Formats: sequence, structure tokens, C-alpha cells
Amino acid sequence: MFTPKAGGNSLLAGRRPGSRSNTPLSGSKRPSHGGHHLLGISRGATTPVARSNVIDNTGSHVLSTLGGSLPVLVTEVLTMVNAADVSVTLSDNGWAWLVSGRRLVVWRYNGIGRAQCRELSLPPSDLKHRSELCAVYSLNAGQTPCCIAVSPEGVVRYWTSIVHEGSSTDISAELGGQECMSLLQLQPTGCILATTTGTLVLLHHTNQGISCKHLQPSSNLLGGIGRRVSSLLWGSISGAHGTEVKLIRILSLPTVNSLSNKTSAMILTSASLQKWIIEEGDMARQLYEADLNEMIKESMWSVLADQGQAGKASWLRIWQLDMATLDADRIAILVAGINTNESLSQAEATKFKVYYGLVILKVRSDVPPFDAECFKLLPETGIINEGDEPRAFKTLGVKDTVYVLNEEDIHPVSVGVDYDLPKVSLGPGNSILGVGHTEDSALLFTPNHGVLSLSAAQKENRMDVTDTPETSFMDKSLKLTDTLNISVSAQGLENLTMSESKGDQLKAAFLLYCKRCVGQAQSLVDELFPDGVQSEPVDSALDRLVISLSKDLIDDFPASDPRWMESLPASQVAGTGSTMSLLVLHQLEDKLTCHQLFLAFLKNVGLWSRLNAVSGKTGNTAVSTVLALAEHNEKIVAAITLRTIHNDFAKMVDTCIKACLDDRDITAGGNLTAQDHFYREISRIDELLESAVLNLQHCVRVERQYELIESIISINTVVITILRAVLSHRNKNVDEFNPSGPASKLEYLPWTTVKRNQLVNMFNMTIKHVVKNAEHDTDRMKIYAQIMDLADIVLDGYRSEVDSLEGERKNEIVQQFSRIKDQLIGSLIDLKLYDQATSLGEKYLDFNGLVRICEETKNDSKLEEYTKLYANHNFSEFVFSWYMKQGKQSRLLSASSDRSKELSRFLSGHSDISWLHDINTGNMAKASGTLAQIANNETDIFERKKLQLSLAKLAALASDEDDKDSLLQQLDADIVLQNAQENISSRVLEAFGMEKEGMRVLTPREMIEMYIGEENSQADSLDFVKALCLLDYVQLEQDEIERVRLHIWCQSILRDSWADIDVNNPINSVQETIFFKVIEYGFHQGYDLDTFLPSPENILEQDELGNLKNQTNFKYLLQTGYEHVKRVCAAAS
Repeated sequence: MFTPKAGGNSLLAGRRPGSRSNTPLSGSKRPSHGGHHLLGISRGATTPVARSNVIDNTGSHVLSTLGGSLPVLVTEVLTMVNAADVSVTLSDNGWAWLVSGRRLVVWRYNGIGRAQCRELSLPPSDLKHRSELCAVYSLNAGQTPCCIAVSPEGVVRYWTSIVHEGSSTDISAELGGQECMSLLQLQPTGCILATTTGTLVLLHHTNQGISCKHLQPSSNLLGGIGRRVSSLLWGSISGAHGTEVKLIRILSLPTVNSLSNKTSAMILTSASLQKWIIEEGDMARQLYEADLNEMIKESMWSVLADQGQAGKASWLRIWQLDMATLDADRIAILVAGINTNESLSQAEATKFKVYYGLVILKVRSDVPPFDAECFKLLPETGIINEGDEPRAFKTLGVKDTVYVLNEEDIHPVSVGVDYDLPKVSLGPGNSILGVGHTEDSALLFTPNHGVLSLSAAQKENRMDVTDTPETSFMDKSLKLTDTLNISVSAQGLENLTMSESKGDQLKAAFLLYCKRCVGQAQSLVDELFPDGVQSEPVDSALDRLVISLSKDLIDDFPASDPRWMESLPASQVAGTGSTMSLLVLHQLEDKLTCHQLFLAFLKNVGLWSRLNAVSGKTGNTAVSTVLALAEHNEKIVAAITLRTIHNDFAKMVDTCIKACLDDRDITAGGNLTAQDHFYREISRIDELLESAVLNLQHCVRVERQYELIESIISINTVVITILRAVLSHRNKNVDEFNPSGPASKLEYLPWTTVKRNQLVNMFNMTIKHVVKNAEHDTDRMKIYAQIMDLADIVLDGYRSEVDSLEGERKNEIVQQFSRIKDQLIGSLIDLKLYDQATSLGEKYLDFNGLVRICEETKNDSKLEEYTKLYANHNFSEFVFSWYMKQGKQSRLLSASSDRSKELSRFLSGHSDISWLHDINTGNMAKASGTLAQIANNETDIFERKKLQLSLAKLAALASDEDDKDSLLQQLDADIVLQNAQENISSRVLEAFGMEKEGMRVLTPREMIEMYIGEENSQADSLDFVKALCLLDYVQLEQDEIERVRLHIWCQSILRDSWADIDVNNPINSVQETIFFKVIEYGFHQGYDLDTFLPSPENILEQDELGNLKNQTNFKYLLQTGYEHVKRVCAAAS
């Protein structure tokens, strides 16, 4: 382990070989420096505590770094490859190996012996290589280890020594297409290779190298006793619920007799537990195969029944998830179970609550276990849909402790106690890439810290956290003070206590709490903020003082750094002393610990529940005080994350830091650097996002294309890494920072959300300047992942804000949310990134994007799946509306028969196409009525109305309705009108500025004028007859209709020159006028001329005739003609 000399500069010299940041992976011991007094009193009054390599200390367990720095080859892989593509195994023999692609990197992690690091090449494979299919071990003590690696397809590659990278032999395990899952090393025999379906192959050493032998269950009379007994006791072995048997875990039991050449192997499948004995050479036999299902049901039910569950064990359905060894006698099996009679019905899906537990079995003997030693029900639970599998966890066993691992933390479970132990945190932005164990510790491998050791805390350092079943929150929080340097002289503390400032007194109470003087701290708080005093809902003294002290803590300067002591005026030296570290990263970690202790203080002295709200930064809105404290906590996490990756992107981050300090009018001078100033003032860490966007815009203006791509990827990586760490931290602490009372109703706008405009700008610039110009697939894949992450972060912020709102403000933000979803997810769809867009669309219910993806990919089955999944969100109606907006009525009408009723409801408001659905479903009467109504409302296009009327009549004729005659009569009348319009000549239409093509629908009154108007200069008697017929369709009062009728007759009179008519032969002369031709037409058609013809007196009264009505010849001819008509009518009758 790296240990600097006192007074040297090695700690500040930058990155050590193999370290991915300037923080050593091994967690160096730092020299002690004199601390400062909280009030600026002599620095010799404090006793600083040197920082150790501890990552987390829960009081019961300690997580710390192990060994020295990682080899350069390992850090190179971790730097260049996504963590999801890397797997690591930590062997108990001190060797570790990492697999990435076909690269196998082997190194010694425990620091024993000569340090070696070798890279080997794995066999070719179409599937992903994993470290679980490799083994590195020495055949003899002191010998360079050999290595066996198996491809997922079963190609075995063997190196007699890892030193000889190029000298290897390959053989086939002859698996017939089965996929390999695990390789278990058994000293001194060799290895057992297991496939996903439970096939076992013994890889044993021969004089020629390595050989394969398929293992079969014993079939002789004596060898099969154990197996038959287990079948008699537990029933026949088969896959659970008729499913295929799957291998879950294979492991070896520790050997009690070191001289024995026998090794025991335990194999857990989805159906059974097997025990095998492997002897030196190639001898192997199965001792038993036991179905544990009923035993596990009984064990789990006995615990559930004690908790009040009603029912019986047979109601349980069990899954075996993982297995771990505790010692040579015992194993622990992680199981999950559901009560099939305890369904939680939601919508159309049936959901069940999942219980998790550990079954402890004794497996020392050669016969299967008849019952469980004990059953430990875990606090972890879940919810699954019917038919789904429960979430799986990994386990590690060390002595009496089983470690249950997930992506975020580690849950130690002690077999010997009846209470839960606190979980161990990996820290923000971390993940487990591999595991292992030693005799006393669990081993983990993470990309941020390398090899970690997790072990039980020493008794004297555990603060009795696990000594009693009831471990209080205060006990857990007080242990945080062990890592802090919070101390003050008695005189200084008294000065704070006696101060008239409430801020000083609150600070004194916190310091007393840190010194474990909890009673004094409580008394001081009670005096400061007595119960029963009504406080303001916003900006009360308590809320303002708590936020002020919280900000002071996170913006505190390093107490033991002499550079700060020299640069600050005496008035500022009196800080709260939250950190004594000289390294920036350690300073930030100390601040996080101190802030967590401050939160514990607020809760334990009763102030937490009394917090309300403070004014927001703009002053227009109020913010929950609890969430303001959460913001401070998150900003420390952001600073830690930034510092962790700072050196990987040093040039870019330094540029952004300088821009931030320029905005603050801070110039680094003396011995303090820009980083010192920036990382001190954590409350303003969010300003880095704005600087990053400005830096990105600058790069767009000045950099060449290949430089710009690299810069944008770097900037995006930094911003996304920080925000991902913050969001992960926020999600894990939702319950802790949960406002109550009126404060819970306030709008929640996280500080990360406030910067969403900058993130949207980054998203847009990345697409505009990088996506289309990236030439390498590697760059393109990075960019795709980054724009998805940026979109995800922005949308997550909007969703959090929407969830906190009510009323009009909520509606406003929902509209914004909808628009930004269309923009961001739509951009991904434009780039054909369908998988990424689908993921975000499903997460944020972006139905527009999901429908668009299904249409573009022609995935109707997925669309049907969404219809069922989002039935409660009216997804079907959204799809129908989407088709309408996109003009895809044919797709709308092709909806499956399952959605016919929903489509009918939707189309009730869309009559223009609902008739098509009615015809498709055979409802002709409804289709006819709808078409008739559509035609009646049509005023724009004549041809469309004509078609609608024709279709309406056809549908009416095809219907089975008895009362369709009235509808047919109305349709016929409407068709007559259409024919009348159609017969208007093109010449007349042109005179009125119209054309046959695209002609609008004319009213009967308009058509009358077209037939008789001056524009129709060639009108004949038939045109006037048509005009008179149209009077039957004019929607006017009766008096008005009579006036129009007289108007038509007057216009027919005016069509002829009556002055030129021969009065000597009046009858023959008037017969040629249009007026009398119309009368003649009516006579021949059998009209009643008494009603058809106006009286000559009415005609002569019309001013429309002008002077003509006063001319004697006209009067004579008109009266003569009328007299002739009457005489003819009388003769005809």
C-alpha cells in the first residue's frame, strides 16, 4: 500500500501508475496536520484523525480498498471499455482476472509474491466471454499458475503457464450446441465445466495437457442409493412447473482434511440440489440429487405465518436464485417466493408480492438434507406480474454471514442473529464487476476503487451497533463522527453557546451532538426552538438557520490546509470544521459525511419534522426545506463525482472551472489553485453545467471536425456522469428526503431540472455537429448513448416537476412536458434510433413517439401490445387520433376486431370516416344516415357532396331497415338539386367566376339566379322552368318564395323585345316569347296553371319590368296571351 513520507509532496504529485484519477485506488494513509479551532483558536487545540482506506463503515461491517494500485493493463481496459462489457473474478488464491471481449488480463491482487500481469487471448466466439468461464491456479506451490479458459460454445483453451501467452492448446468439450455457464476450479483435480442446462464436464490434467470427461449420474446399485432415497422423500426430479431445468450455481465445499484428494461440489439447478465427489484423476460420482421445493415452502411459510400470513405452504411458488458456501458443513440458498392466493389485481394484469429469504442447509453428509437448519426472511421484496420471474440477486458466503448483492448496495445477513444489519453502500456512480472471497472477507471489484474487501468490523470499533437487536438510528449516525475532525475547545464551545446569535447557538448544538453530548445538544435546541410556538409557513427562523448552517457546511474550507489559513482573513477562519483533509477528493467525502451527520442531528433532536419551507432563489416560489437540504447533499455527490473523473478530462474541466470562477470574480492566486476555489464552494457546483454549454459552443466555432467530435463526447461524458450519479443518489434517498405537511404540496423543481435548457442545447448541438459527421462506429455509438442519456435526464426532471404540481400550473408544465417529449424522442426516431426512443417512450409514456415507431417499423404486434399495456391511459383513442392527424384513415379503419367498440366510440366524433367503419361492420342504415348528414353539411366541393349522396343512397338501399323510405325520398330530393347544379353550363359558371372542376356547392337560390340572370345570355325557356322547379327546394318564407317566383317570370318577360312583336297577329306572335313557352311547357307537363302562373295583374305591378309594364302593346299582348291560355285550358278540361 502506498504510504507517503511525512512532509513529502508525493500525495500531491498527481496520478500514480495504474490509478484512473489522482486518488490512489488503495486509499493512502495521510500525514496528520494540525487542525484549526472552530472560532479561529489555536490550531494546536485539535487532534486530527488520519483518513484510512475505508469506503463505508456501517458499524457492523467495513468496506475498504485492498492491495495496491491496479496494473496499467487493467486500468486501460476499464478506461476504454464500457463497464457493462467487463467481468472480473477474484480467486481466493490471490489471483484475479478480467475479461473484455477476447482479452483476458491476469494479475495478482493480494500483493503476495512477485507482481505479475499478463494478457492472454481467448478463443473466438460469437457469444460474450465471461470471467466465470476462466480459472487461474498453480498445480504446485511456488509454480507459475496455469490457465484454463472456455468459450461459451465449449472450446477449451489451456495455457500451461500464464507467462507463455502464445503457447496454448485448444480442445472441444463436445457439448452439442449447449452454452457454457460456469467453470469451477477444484484443487488438485482440475475444473468442472457446467452448461446452462446442467451438463457437467470434468476438465482434468493429463501428461498431454488437459482432457474432457462428461459426468453422468451414478447408475450402479450402491452408487444410486442417495439419489433414489431423495426421490422417495421429495418426489421425482423435474423442472419447476414443467419448465426446462437451468443451472443456477456450482461451487465447491471447503476441504476439512488438507491431505485428502477428494473434493465436494454442490450444484444448484432450478429443479434440484446435487452433490458430487471428485477424486484426483478423473473419478467423479454423484452422491445425491434432491428436490428442495417442498422443504423450502415449509421453511418460508413457517416464517410468513408467524408474521400473520393466512393460508398454507402449498400456496407458495418458489424460485431458487443463488447459492453460497458458509463453511465445510453448510450452504445458503437464496430463494424467492410468492403466495399464489395473495394476488394484487391491477388493470388486466395479476400481480404478486415477492418474498426473499435464505435457506441454510447442512450438506456435510453423503445423503440429502431432510430439513433446513434455519430460514432467514430478507427485508427485500418486490412485485411481479403473473408469469414473470422475480428479480435475482447474487450472494457471497463468509463464515456466518451471507452478503446479498445488487447494483446499488450490499446487504449483510448474519445467520446467527435475529435482526437486520445495515446495508453497505458502494458510493455514487459505482458498480460491481466481479466478486470473490477469502476466509474472512468478501471481495468485490468496482471500476472506481478496484479490489475492495468487505468484512465484519472489529469488536472494539463497532460501537456496539450489533450488540443489541434494537439498533437505533442515532447509534448508526453517531459512528459518522469517527471519520470527522469536528472538535473545539471548551472555551470556544462556551462562546458559541453563550452567543446571542441563534445561528451560533444552533451551530453549538450541532457541535455538542458531534461530541456525543446529545443531552446538552437537545437542551440547547429546546431552548432555541421551544415546542408549541407557531412559526411562519415560509422562511421561519428555524428553516432559515438550518439552511444557512447546511450551506456553511458544504462551502466550508479545509481546516488543516495552511494555504487556506494564510489566504483567508481572520473573520472567515471560524468555520464549522467539517473537513481536515488536504486532498480535494477526501475533502469532498468528508463534507458528505459531515452533512449526513448534520441531517442525523436534525432528526434526532426533533427539528426535522418541524421544517417547513424557505424562499426559492428567485424569491417568487417557496421550496421545501427538506428538499433544499437534499439539494445540498446532492451537490456534494456531484462534486465528488466530478472530482473522481476530473483528471480523465482535465483540459475540458479546467476550462469550465476557470469560466465559473471568472463569473464569480475569483482569481486563483498565491498557493491556492482554481480547483481549490471551485471545489470549496459546493453550493454553486451547478454553474459548471452552464460553463460546459458555453465551452461546447466555443468548440463548435473554433475547432476542426475531428477535434469537435472528441470535445463534445468529453463534455457530454462529464455532464452525464455527474447527473447520473446525482439522480441515482436522489432515487436511493427518496424516503429520507420526503417533505411532510404543507411543504409536501409545494412545487418540486430539482436543481438539476433548472438547468434543463442547457441540457437541451447540448442535445441539439450533439445531433447537429456530431451524429451526422462521426465517421467511426465507436464514436457514433458513444454519441447515441449520450443523446439518449441527455434526453432521459431532461425528461426525468419534467416528470418530477409534474408529479409535484396541481391545478393550472400542472397543466402548463404538462404541455411543456409533452412538447419536449416530442422534440427529444422525435429526434431519436429521426435518427432511426428506435430502441433508444422506445425505451424513453415507454418510460415517459410518449404515446406519439411509440405509435410513430410502430408505424415506421411496421410493428403492428407491438402496437397491439401497447394497446393492452396502456389501456388505462386511453392508448387506443390516442392511436386513432394520431391516424386522423396523419391522414392515415385507412390504417385507422384496419384496426383489429378486438378494438371495434373502441373505434366506434372514437368515430362517433368523426362522422367523415365513421360511415366506412359502419359499412365494414355491416351497419348500412347508420352509414347511410351518417353520409346523408355529411352531405347535408358539405358546402365546399360539389363533386364530394354528389359522391356522398350517391353512397348514402346505395347504403340505404342495402340496409335492412323498414323505415328507410323517408330517407330515400330526402336523398332523391338532394340528388335532384345536385343534377340541377350539374346542368349549369360552363359558360354561365365562368361568367360567375367558377369552373366545373372544384366547384363549390350552390344553394337553390344561387342556382336560380344563374339560370335566369343576365350572365346566362343564352337562357331559354327550359332554364326558366328549372328555376321555377328549384323553388321547391328554397329555404325561405312563403312570401319571399312568391317574390322570387314573380322575379323568375319577370326575367322571362324581359328576355324578349315586346315592342317588336306583331300586335296584328298576337296569338302567333306571343307563342315565340320565352314567357309563353314556359307556360306552354307547364301546360304540357300537366301543371295546374292557376297555381303555376301568376296573375297578369301581379305581373303588371312588378317594378322590375320598368316602363314595359306601362306600355299599351305589352299589356294587350299579355292579356291576349292569358285569355288564349285560359281558353285552351278550358277546352282541354
